[in-house]
Amino acid sequence: MKKFFTLIASILLAGVMQAQTIPNASMEVWQDFTGPTYTQPEFWNTPNPYTAMLGESVVTRSTDAFAGDYSARLETKSLLFDQFRAPGLITLASFMVNIITYEYTFTGGIALNEKVLSLSGKYKYTGVSNDSASVFMYCYRNEGGNLDTIGMGSLFLHDAADWTSFNLNMYYLSDHQPDTFNVIIMSSGITSLTPGSVLLIDSLNAETNVGIFDLEANPIQVHCYPNPAGDFVTFDSPESANQRFITFFDLQGKKVSEHPFFGQSVRIDVSPYSSGTLLYRVTDSNNGLATGTLVIQ
Repeated sequence: MKKFFTLIASILLAGVMQAQTIPNASMEVWQDFTGPTYTQPEFWNTPNPYTAMLGESVVTRSTDAFAGDYSARLETKSLLFDQFRAPGLITLASFMVNIITYEYTFTGGIALNEKVLSLSGKYKYTGVSNDSASVFMYCYRNEGGNLDTIGMGSLFLHDAADWTSFNLNMYYLSDHQPDTFNVIIMSSGITSLTPGSVLLIDSLNAETNVGIFDLEANPIQVHCYPNPAGDFVTFDSPESANQRFITFFDLQGKKVSEHPFFGQSVRIDVSPYSSGTLLYRVTDSNNGLATGTLVIQ
């Protein structure tokens, strides 16, 4: 009887990556591992640590890229003479595989202070026996140890011989602010898992309620205080920068104001603003990015 690596729908609580951007979205940076031997895109997790013990990798680096030098190649494979099957899969979450039931348990994701509205990217796909690739995303909030699922989205990708665009919208279940976001991309459907189905993924991009969430941005170290703020708020950074700005948005994504932040510290008068919550976004000319939430008292 064949056994299939399957997804566990429940999301478990664990420490999340402390980052405000999704790293390595262009799939340009790869890490090599030994014992067992495999490679995978930096900052992404794959089934390779488990399948490599059986001499196979379901995620590999491909020189067939939409942009840059590489893309991620995901292939559904039959393992141990088809005793079980595993999809090519990349995710920003940590996950464990139960080697008895072959179930994945996903844990955590990317920490953020924005609402992701959509995820887009480029793909090529060859599905075997009408198989379809899968793209999932979700966001949730940790409420005192309980996880509140705030939004989710899913999309199935079909055969495409040339690089093709996809766009997945997030469906929000409530108006609460999420604190964790994750992406799961697979070379097959949830239950089909047809060996030989191949998905190439490249050039991911996400849009949030404060604009484009640049997946290739360089994180900027920024300290915002006091928070909550009264009449003034100060932003500090270890480094000075030319053409660096702080932009404030309301919770609907409308731009409120923009302020230069060229030195290592800037003090901003927030007394004209009404009490409540603002989102801030710090950008510079080197594709740097920092985001966060500021409460005005």
